[in-house]
Amino acid sequence: MSLLPSCQQVQTELTEYAEGALPLPRRIGIWVHLLLCRVCAGFLRGLRAMPGLAKRSLAPPELTPEDATRALAEVQAALKRKNS
Repeated sequence: MSLLPSCQQVQTELTEYAEGALPLPRRIGIWVHLLLCRVCAGFLRGLRAMPGLAKRSLAPPELTPEDATRALAEVQAALKRKNS
């Protein structure tokens, strides 16, 4: 394996690179590759963005008390219509 890894090698090891789990020579090789390769650098940016995206997508929607009251009234009205 050469000091400067290929795109495939970098993309395979990006998680370990981001976590600092690779040996120093390997981290340096990937770091240099990322300086030169916009595609792999983009993969790393996406990988680093995932925790924030997941957290935001799993967060409950922000509802005002009025929105919650209106939604509850709509559900109750729909249930009454169904039971009638």
